[in-house]
Amino acid sequence: MREDFESVKAQVDIKNIATYLLGKPCQGMYRFPGERTPSIKLYPSTNSFYDFGRGTGGDCVRLWSHVKGCDSWTALREIASVFGVSAVLNETDRKNIVAKIKAQETAKRAQEQAEKRKRKQWLKEVERLQEWRQLCQNLLDSGHLLPFCDVRSWCYSEIQMADYQLDILCKILD
Repeated sequence: MREDFESVKAQVDIKNIATYLLGKPCQGMYRFPGERTPSIKLYPSTNSFYDFGRGTGGDCVRLWSHVKGCDSWTALREIASVFGVSAVLNETDRKNIVAKIKAQETAKRAQEQAEKRKRKQWLKEVERLQEWRQLCQNLLDSGHLLPFCDVRSWCYSEIQMADYQLDILCKILD
């Protein structure tokens, strides 16, 4: 799979691809199709390019896909057929790779959803603790409790516990 890309990159010079796709260079740079001024610069030492007009770059396969507007797999097959390069991916390899990529994307979405559920639970717990703390504070502020009664000390204790738990929950988010 990766070996096929590396094989094509090693066998095909980026200058040949640029000349094939974009024509002759003008002042050392190539014109993107439909442009009046050249914006694509080649770096033969690294077999790479950079398109200053669109802010993108990469290797010879990326250049082909950038100019032709296709994906990397299509670009790889087209380069291989135009330049006669061997060791190109067959369709079953491509399907296996696409299936793996889709499985990874599905797993990533599932993980993101799990994180959203955890955050939702966290927010519910914070809200519950804030309401409990407010209820205890309202009870203390009501004036119905005697200064040294058990309910008054229990309310203070509950407020302290709620504050402590809120501190812990808020540290998790940081």
